[in-house]
Amino acid sequence: MKQGKNYLIEWTDTNSRMGWWRAEDIDEESKKVETLNYTLGFFIKYSGSFVVVCMSFCPVEGFAPYGILKWIPIKTIKRIKLLK
Repeated sequence: MKQGKNYLIEWTDTNSRMGWWRAEDIDEESKKVETLNYTLGFFIKYSGSFVVVCMSFCPVEGFAPYGILKWIPIKTIKRIKLLK
């Protein structure tokens, strides 16, 4: 990934369910819990085990250029697509 370029990142997130569960119900419920997310953002950098993107980018000299940051765990990423 190249800094400042805009990407579509497809990734999975954790999910929680309220209530009490029997062990035999967990496998069936597990089929429903994967949460697929799509994030559009400008790539900033890799930081530890994360890809860091921002939703807003302002390259004005003397101004902090990155706004609304998102840290996406690298191991949760399914696909990355460079946008034109």
